[in-house]
Amino acid sequence: MGDYDDSLFWDSMDDETVDQVLGLLADEEVEVTGVPRSGLVMLTAKDSFDTDFHLGEVLVTDARVTCFGVEGFGMVVGEHPRKALARAAADAVIRCEGASAVKDKLMGLIISAQAERRKQLLEHQTRIAATQVNFDLM
Repeated sequence: MGDYDDSLFWDSMDDETVDQVLGLLADEEVEVTGVPRSGLVMLTAKDSFDTDFHLGEVLVTDARVTCFGVEGFGMVVGEHPRKALARAAADAVIRCEGASAVKDKLMGLIISAQAERRKQLLEHQTRIAATQVNFDLM
């Protein structure tokens, strides 16, 4: 969905940003075709030998919508039905050819929220780095 880091934005999206995304689409014809539902999916990672390793199951919420005649799908980690709906609606809008005004506003919001999240992560990493101890020098 675009040229931004998808997981960085959607998995860390707060309630205020969810409201902003859904607010952008309030005047559009968004039809919920698959109500948000929670379920478990297997979390798979690669081990050091590049072999699939199944870590276990993770709780997710998914939703499907149709907007501008395009179906959108959204899945987020955790039990967050509004976040899944927002992601599904954004998916439909971003992939739609005829929704340029709404798409531009949505992408602006996503890129702005992503930049803010990156800033928060950098501040967090800086605070953590300040507490790092080098035992070789002790």
